[in-house]
Amino acid sequence: MKLIRAQFKNFRLLHDLTLDFSTDKTLTVIRAENESGKTTIFTGLQWALYGDDALPQKGKEYRIHPIDWDASDGTQIPISVDVEFEIKRFGRRGSGETKKQYRIIRAGHETLNGHRNDVTVKLFELTNRGSVPIESPEAEIRDILPRELREVFFTDGDRALSFIENVTPTRTKRANIEKAIRSLLGLDVIEAALGHVKKTTSAFNKDAKSFDSDKKVTQAAEKLEEVETTSKRLKHNIGNYESKIAELEENIQEIQKKIDAALLKGNREELKLDIEETEGEVEQLDKKLSDAAKEHSRLFRSLSLSHALLAPVLKKSLGKLSELHTQGKIPSATIPVLEECLIGTTCICGESLDLQTIEGKHRRENIQALIDESRHADALQSKLTELYYGSRNLQLDAIANDKRWIAEYDKIAEEQGKLKSKRDEQGKKLKALEAQAELIPDSNIQKLRATEKELTSLWKHISENLTRAEAKLEGLTREYKRLAAKRDNHLRQQREGARILARLDVASDVQSLLENSYDRITNEEMRKVSRQMNEIFLKMIGAEPEQGAMIQKAEISENFDILVYAPDNRELNPERDLNGASRRALTLAFILALTKVSGVDAPNVIDTPLGMMSGFVKQAVLKNAIRESAQLILFLTRTEIADCEEILDDEAGRVITLTNSVHYPKMLVNKPQEKERKIIRCECHHRTECRLCKRRIDVEEEGQPIS
Repeated sequence: MKLIRAQFKNFRLLHDLTLDFSTDKTLTVIRAENESGKTTIFTGLQWALYGDDALPQKGKEYRIHPIDWDASDGTQIPISVDVEFEIKRFGRRGSGETKKQYRIIRAGHETLNGHRNDVTVKLFELTNRGSVPIESPEAEIRDILPRELREVFFTDGDRALSFIENVTPTRTKRANIEKAIRSLLGLDVIEAALGHVKKTTSAFNKDAKSFDSDKKVTQAAEKLEEVETTSKRLKHNIGNYESKIAELEENIQEIQKKIDAALLKGNREELKLDIEETEGEVEQLDKKLSDAAKEHSRLFRSLSLSHALLAPVLKKSLGKLSELHTQGKIPSATIPVLEECLIGTTCICGESLDLQTIEGKHRRENIQALIDESRHADALQSKLTELYYGSRNLQLDAIANDKRWIAEYDKIAEEQGKLKSKRDEQGKKLKALEAQAELIPDSNIQKLRATEKELTSLWKHISENLTRAEAKLEGLTREYKRLAAKRDNHLRQQREGARILARLDVASDVQSLLENSYDRITNEEMRKVSRQMNEIFLKMIGAEPEQGAMIQKAEISENFDILVYAPDNRELNPERDLNGASRRALTLAFILALTKVSGVDAPNVIDTPLGMMSGFVKQAVLKNAIRESAQLILFLTRTEIADCEEILDDEAGRVITLTNSVHYPKMLVNKPQEKERKIIRCECHHRTECRLCKRRIDVEEEGQPIS
């Protein structure tokens, strides 16, 4: 199978996009930066071929139509993906191969809440006479591209690591590898034959009861039927458990990706706390600045300012007053002293001032006379006295009058400067945090983690149920063999049971033959895949075992584990001991080996395969992927393309560039004409750019002015 063309209508950002894939050369490159439609195209192609099962979380709560479209009024938005492809058909008796072209259209309508209805899938064969509709399109597609192989032929560069990394439990990794190998080997015919033989055996077992004379065969046969019924139920449950576990693991990985993506841009919850803390610091600094401003204002009403301004005059005046005080001319303390005498009953000289005596009364009259006389004393002396006593709080201290206010002013000004600097710093920090918060997707990380914990708990519970069911099934298998032997023994003892026993023996022999063939083919082909994977992997990483390379070989074990070995046959842990580039190379080598050994002619569609790679490994991975694929469609960023331009010059049959209109003005130099948020296609290849796709980083690297 080869993809020819795909057209997307209202599939998320793909409002109206057509892609043409190379069919004469192996390689097609879709050049697109992050958030430019790569994953959406990747998902849309799978939806066209496999339906909702290919969507994240099997389409649950997954909205297909453009997210920024308003369908709140209940509008039914049409969505569709139209894919043209060709397949090879081989005629009977070596009449050669023919190529046939088909067109599959999956379409429907969707409302605002993501509810899809009227979804239909139609398949047409494209002939010279026109389009011929094909009945049961799902069955036809299943025959061409089995569902089990979807993740082999459609490979996410990150999710492909699930074959070797610990994000996927060992049990599931083994099951994924085993399922991929057996699916590619086309063993469904043997599986169907095994199912038919088991049904025949069950029928023979029921017939055995009709030849029973002493009911022993009947009892054994009935118990066998019970065991068989219970085993079927357990196998059904095991299949459901495995499907549920696979679905849960996919959901957990999706949630982990969302958490990682959110954390990459910032943790909204942690950022909220940072913003609140910074706002508190800004508030405190504003209060301190307000207090400092009040202190600054008080300083201009303070006594120290008077000192500073009146220092020359005060110095001279206070000096004169001090001189008069030294001469005894001031202070004029007569009146205060005399008035103080009148307060008590004894004069300062010791005489009595008691009003009850004539002498005391007389003395008081004399003192009052002196007070009255003093009140008419020289007005100038009085003023001087008042000035002397009133100016005592203006006396100079250790700090010179012309420096006291300046010292206080300098202290307050310095404090204000420090506070203002801190306030500006915290203000900038707050703005930066708020700007960062605007860029963070509206993802509740705590809620995501709670969901992840809940799903993980459910995964553990179902895994435990699976383990118990498998253990019980293993016990029933042993019980079935014991009961079958008992039944056969009773049949041998009855003359009429020989014919049934012979049939059961034949059925058992055929079943054993099929099971042995199934296991033998699986093991033989697995070894072929293992050898092919090792060959491709060593070429990709440039390892030469005979030259003492750190990595000597990679293989798939009998338990379906992907193993890597160092010198002296020392086993390496792929996740811990291999770098990111080698891990990706290993998983891509496994996928390419599967495709090659199976002989299935199908495209390898890979999203961002060259991430975490550079230099030789990147180029070697690309070259080997091209060499080992029948059709290779790669979604690459400019970073992935870097250093591989010459390979693409020679090998790429088609290169398409995609641009997201919403990236203007931060990433795009020129404003797109489209007002909608959508993915736009241009014909630029890996070495060119146009007005539509020119990016600021490209212009900055070239040192060109940005218009």
